Amino acid sequence: MQEAHPGSARHQRPGLLLGQKDRTDLELIGHPIRYPRGSILFGEGEQTDYALLISKGHVKITVGSRERIVGIRGPGEVVGEMAAIEAQPRSASVYAMTDVEALYVSAANWREYLDTHPLVTRSLLLLLAHRLREATRKQAESGYLERERRVAMGLLELAEMMGETGEDGISLAISQAELGGLVGISRETVSQVIGQLKQWKIIRTGRQRMLICDQDKLAAVASGDTILPR
Repeated sequence: MQEAHPGSARHQRPGLLLGQKDRTDLELIGHPIRYPRGSILFGEGEQTDYALLISKGHVKITVGSRERIVGIRGPGEVVGEMAAIEAQPRSASVYAMTDVEALYVSAANWREYLDTHPLVTRSLLLLLAHRLREATRKQAESGYLERERRVAMGLLELAEMMGETGEDGISLAISQAELGGLVGISRETVSQVIGQLKQWKIIRTGRQRMLICDQDKLAAVASGDTILPR
């Protein structure tokens, strides 16, 4: 059995669990919608109240004027679900990191659907609990982990969520600024760490893209077993 990299199990992305009938019922009250890469799905403070179930692609969730990334969601995950329930302004902005396909469900339909599908409601509660644990863990890690470990862990997390495996390694469609927003450090600091990782031939970079060339070495940096010289 292949040994898991540090944090691999905890970064498995739980989606909204839908049986075949649950999915069919949801599709009957929603409609497909597409967003091109870079577009905004909804903005922080908006008074919109629909939910989106992602079927293809990835989105980033940001807060504040500096667009700190607080989460990334992918296929099977839902975004905007709380505003649709609470009828409150959006607490975050959501942008398409790739071309995205989703199921649009109005607030009224979303609330009625949850009322009549208790197992889906339970799945949603478990999903929200997972997100809260993840947010708590990342906040704790940001207080004591070295910058190299935080960047390495962020890259490994992204590789599991949205990496595209090829002959040369695992490709990620993400910028250094986005990576910094995800792990909670400045773009300048990320750039310095990326330079170290490139020097060790652990990653390569391109425009809005990174390539993990040696996942084992990256995992060793993430665990603290390998310390990069500054």
